[in-house]
Amino acid sequence: MDIEQLNTDFGIEGQLKFIRGYGGLPFIEINNKSATALISIYAAQVLSYQPIEAEEDLLFLSEQSCYEPGKAIRGGIPICWPWFGPDTQDVEGLSHGFVRNDYWAVVDVSALSAFETKVTLNFTPSNLRDTPWPYKYALELEISIGNELGLELLTRNLGDQVFTITQAFHSYFKVGNICQVNILGLEGSEYLDKCDEDSQKYQTELLTINTEVDRIYNGFENTLIIEDAALKRRIEIRSSSHKSTVVWNPWLIRSKELEDLAAEDYQSFLCLETGNIGSNHIELLPYSEYRFCSQFKILAK
Repeated sequence: MDIEQLNTDFGIEGQLKFIRGYGGLPFIEINNKSATALISIYAAQVLSYQPIEAEEDLLFLSEQSCYEPGKAIRGGIPICWPWFGPDTQDVEGLSHGFVRNDYWAVVDVSALSAFETKVTLNFTPSNLRDTPWPYKYALELEISIGNELGLELLTRNLGDQVFTITQAFHSYFKVGNICQVNILGLEGSEYLDKCDEDSQKYQTELLTINTEVDRIYNGFENTLIIEDAALKRRIEIRSSSHKSTVVWNPWLIRSKELEDLAAEDYQSFLCLETGNIGSNHIELLPYSEYRFCSQFKILAK
């Protein structure tokens, strides 16, 4: 992508500019009176979001991330679409779909005020080097950077065939010490424990992390809170149009198996992901659309 042309077409003086980022990928750098942010046009991935008054970034980004076309970036908020998890549709063997492994297009940017900036990115089959999915569709991701971070993903079925998707915002939240984190809002929910042969279980109290965890909570919409004693803050996650929440941390052994994570990185992040997964899939009728939104905010503890 031509960075100079992107700045000519979409740059906002003093607030938004396009830069050549890690691995030479095109990034959007935002600096307004509320927050700073970094967005990769490759994968439409928010890599960094830090309110002006915050001492630490909201998001975790691995220092060993890959920044190469065809590979996923470890950290920030990847977009999982049109499936979450393994490629059950036997398309290309890509985990979590294909839109996090290719370039999106910049559609629009706007300064709503000195305190809020909005970026809109688009993904269609024409974005792909190959066409791995046999449906007509268009995705639009609207990212709002202000006193909170907002994501709105719109899926459009542009053809005459019904198709089914699963999806998620695969959010990597930065924490001071994973052993000092509490997760509020999942109490009273059933979940699938991927670390225990997909056993169905029930969350009776607030969730703490002291071992590898990979769970899918089903059947609700809620406001979730991450209490982070080490960083002395809370993270609020609000979402609409979702019925699944994933909690994931690889812990030490699994971290050592992942080449784009340092062995001790598991101590510094928690994935708390909103989405529509498994039996909570979304069926889109011909010429219909589905809107999925999440907001993230750092609160004082």
